[in-house]
Amino acid sequence: MPSEMNVADSESVDSAAVSDRLYYDQLADEYIATLPSDKQLVVRMVDDENHHLVYFETSSHPSCYILDLESQTTEVLFGGDNGFYCDTKLLIIGTIRQWMLCGDMVYFVADNRAPEASPPDAVHVFALSLADRQLRYVDSGFDAELRQPDQLYIGHATLLYHSLFTGEDVYQQSTEVVCLPGD
Repeated sequence: MPSEMNVADSESVDSAAVSDRLYYDQLADEYIATLPSDKQLVVRMVDDENHHLVYFETSSHPSCYILDLESQTTEVLFGGDNGFYCDTKLLIIGTIRQWMLCGDMVYFVADNRAPEASPPDAVHVFALSLADRQLRYVDSGFDAELRQPDQLYIGHATLLYHSLFTGEDVYQQSTEVVCLPGD
């Protein structure tokens, strides 16, 4: 007889979980519909354990946010005019050029707007772990592109010399292909 009670209990738990998921799906749909055009949805995490939306601003000084649908609170994951730390590196980013979800990681390519930025380090590539909300620095280069399913093409420039005749720096360029882990 106890096993029948367990089956009934598990059915009511399953029914409650489905009901919760439907409720948070509806909340997510409603919130996404109200996102202004300068916000880009990155990931919708609505399941039995997660009730979150992650999005970023498409401005020249972007921030990235996570909305907890359960508590109706928003937390800034990265951004701001003064930059943010990614591992131990201070990043001051401009427009996010590209992003890609790879497993449990979101990779971003963003313009480097630090005061000392120059063409050899014009972009930053960094990642956000959705599991622990930690930021990880990946690389900097004169250009970068995320390609499906899990590759980063990044251009590096090495200063060879400063030309006395033209007054310009001369660089050697190379492109590196990096396979991105999904954690």
